[in-house]
Amino acid sequence: MSLEQGFNIVDNALNLAASDLEQRGMPKDEAYIALLLRLRNVVSPDVLKVADLLSDDADLNAAINHNAVAQEQTEAHY
Repeated sequence: MSLEQGFNIVDNALNLAASDLEQRGMPKDEAYIALLLRLRNVVSPDVLKVADLLSDDADLNAAINHNAVAQEQTEAHY
């Protein structure tokens, strides 16, 4: 599996979960907040520490989010 395929799987799972919460009446922002809070409580503290460290790396974030930003720009254009 390519890195891009992995990102697509994660993005689709998050979008599906957020959409389900929205369909049940939760506002979109609140849905994402709920997902983040729940995820922080189901992963081990060690995994959370690694994720926090990686999220502070600007180069890594740019590389990971490059495809998502490009896709959002393409979708907004159409």
